[in-house]
Amino acid sequence: MTIPSQISALIVKQDGYNPTPEGGIAFTTMEPYLEFGDVSVPELSDGQVLVEMAMAPINPSDLHFLKGEYGQPRIAGKPAGFEGVGTIVGAGNGDYAQSLIGQRVSFAASPTGTGTWSTHAVADAMACIPMPDSVADADAAGFIVNPLTAAAMFEEVKQAGSPGVVLTAGASQVSKFIVALARDAGLASICIVRRDVHNDVLNELGATAVLNQNDDDFAEQLRATLKEHKPQFFIDAVADSTSTQIFNAMGRNSQWMIYGSLSPETPPLSNPGEFVFMNKIIRGFWLTPWFGATSMEDKMAVFGEVQARFADGRWSTDVGATVSISEAVEKLPEVLADPRGKVMLVP
Repeated sequence: MTIPSQISALIVKQDGYNPTPEGGIAFTTMEPYLEFGDVSVPELSDGQVLVEMAMAPINPSDLHFLKGEYGQPRIAGKPAGFEGVGTIVGAGNGDYAQSLIGQRVSFAASPTGTGTWSTHAVADAMACIPMPDSVADADAAGFIVNPLTAAAMFEEVKQAGSPGVVLTAGASQVSKFIVALARDAGLASICIVRRDVHNDVLNELGATAVLNQNDDDFAEQLRATLKEHKPQFFIDAVADSTSTQIFNAMGRNSQWMIYGSLSPETPPLSNPGEFVFMNKIIRGFWLTPWFGATSMEDKMAVFGEVQARFADGRWSTDVGATVSISEAVEKLPEVLADPRGKVMLVP
């Protein structure tokens, strides 16, 4: 296996956090944020591996990160990208790291490594999950951020004893995964979308109801649907005034879990009396602390379930576009504007 001295990558151009967050993830140009170039391959520390990249997804978390609006600071000059799939071609000291050489793995980038939007990436061996051939690159590339987020949040739905779940960004990859989980668990899933183009796909997946928030009678449809199915759990990727409207319409003991902020709008505070008299809760979810707080046994159970779902076809990743990293700065604003599938980057 060849270990290069240089990595070609999409390199972050800005440092730290944005002191005046823009909100939202729309980009008219990538040039203030990314450039295509080369960086040297760092010497591998104990427990690190070098991955020859095959594919990496672009997630909303990546886009918030580029704008300085994520939970970790940007580092100028470092390759971007939070997760991906590839083959390990080198390793530092350590039995586990050495044992992974030659294996195809899904992995998450770490602060001590490099990003995944590149030809090669340095990663922590403990953040690498070997992938069977039955899991396609497109599914393995996005194995961690979206699927594990979906699986972990759905566990919260089940633990809360809710008969169903409401999902904003209803056609997103996370929502599609949760729809399938709800279907298999016999729970209702109510998807909130902005365009009817998504309805057929969601209905085929088993969504209980698909509501377009731009319909004139959305408020009436929402009230009727919530009255019928009585979900007590709301998983929100948008966080705007529609989110508040949904939560206000939900019943006693409902939880609003926010895991994204796709809208630049700040949601108005729900009626404070609901928290006092109806025992409603607003909370957040981030996968990073979930990894730290969850036992290895429970994490391995989730990993196994996600792998099995991709391998047997119960889950699949909808790819909207595949872009070479060398062309990404120019092409990404256009392909990211089309929300009908995941954008994938390849070396």
